[in-house]
Amino acid sequence: MSLYNADELEAPSWINQEFLEKVLTQYENNVDVEVVQFDLSPASMKGDHYASIMFRCKVQYRFDKNASVKHKSMIIKTLPMEEGFKREMLMESNLFETEIDMYAETLPKIEKILADCGEPTKLSAELIYYALEPHKVIIFEDLCESGYDTIRSRFLNEDEIKAVYQKLAKLHAVSYMLGHSEEHELVTKYQYGILSMDSPQLEQMMEDGLRNFIDMLSCHDEFDVYYQKVKAMKHLVNPNSKNLYKAYQQQQQSKGDIFVLNHGDFHMKNMMFRFNKSNQMEDCIMVDYQISCYAPSNIDLVYSQIMMLSSELRLKRHELMQYYFTEFIRILKKVNYQGDLPLYSDFQISGLKYRHFTIFLVSTFLPMVVGFIGKSAEDLKNVDIGKQFENPDMMSMVYRMPGFVEEVRKFMPILLKEGYLD
Repeated sequence: MSLYNADELEAPSWINQEFLEKVLTQYENNVDVEVVQFDLSPASMKGDHYASIMFRCKVQYRFDKNASVKHKSMIIKTLPMEEGFKREMLMESNLFETEIDMYAETLPKIEKILADCGEPTKLSAELIYYALEPHKVIIFEDLCESGYDTIRSRFLNEDEIKAVYQKLAKLHAVSYMLGHSEEHELVTKYQYGILSMDSPQLEQMMEDGLRNFIDMLSCHDEFDVYYQKVKAMKHLVNPNSKNLYKAYQQQQQSKGDIFVLNHGDFHMKNMMFRFNKSNQMEDCIMVDYQISCYAPSNIDLVYSQIMMLSSELRLKRHELMQYYFTEFIRILKKVNYQGDLPLYSDFQISGLKYRHFTIFLVSTFLPMVVGFIGKSAEDLKNVDIGKQFENPDMMSMVYRMPGFVEEVRKFMPILLKEGYLD
């Protein structure tokens, strides 16, 4: 089988010379462009992402026949052509609208605030073009041309994770400040995260994940205490996880909630990294802002603990959270935030308040991490990830993998001790 997702082996027919000339004419400030040649290829490998399809377009163009030829590499992101769950979800949602708005307005504003206070930070790739009709499409600069790349076949080490959390803290801190300003709508308008969506497929995924997790726990005598606890809190996991995403809408801003603009899908495959010649990380950039939402910061932070950290670093998550929080407060001070600074104790209280979200991620997403994250494209060559996600019988097998059982053996005693299973 291929190293690439099946729906990215052939680009939609509408991505043609006429379309690219329209894109580049707009990009070049309405100077007429002639495309001389272009080449389309998949922009990602299996396991890198799930919903949208993405293509790398290397294009040669000129302004007239006597002008020199210019070169541009772009990433084109659009909807799958094939009818099915992925296309239906993207068509019915506002995911493309959210991402366009983030790249066109909100992220540039946050970058400017950071630059003005002496913290110049690149939060995203340059936005080249976007449209919702006749096709939903977003086109970005190709970050690989600037030395960035994805990391596959390994997890991040501790120094790299800290660099990632430092970048996240900047996004969160400025959005926190904006949320308490007259310009609050710049961030508070993003009120509909992934669990705010009314999606039968998503609802089924959550129910299947929790059921499979409880079934797995019931098969091991050593997990009986976790089985009893999770079974007792089962009816609260999904509604309380959704309440986290709806907290701003429902005005549930109680003590401990720190409202920020969350990336929303904060894991390693949604980041690009640049390393120096000594193989040390110089920078990282988040990509895929489709499900960004204004809500308690638990969304990004708990999500990253489950989806981004290695098994070893997950056991050090409190130390890493304190590092993140220190950076968060540092940036709030640098941007001259005038309100009361959040407390780390409030931050911890919020984690327990939304503990059901942790259980949701452990029961539904951690099996995917063990099965797919940290594995190379070659390892995933013979796996149809899309079908595996959408097939309950295939997903249930992932819960029986020795690697996942071992993760449960390591992590559940900690959650029990800390009160996350109450």
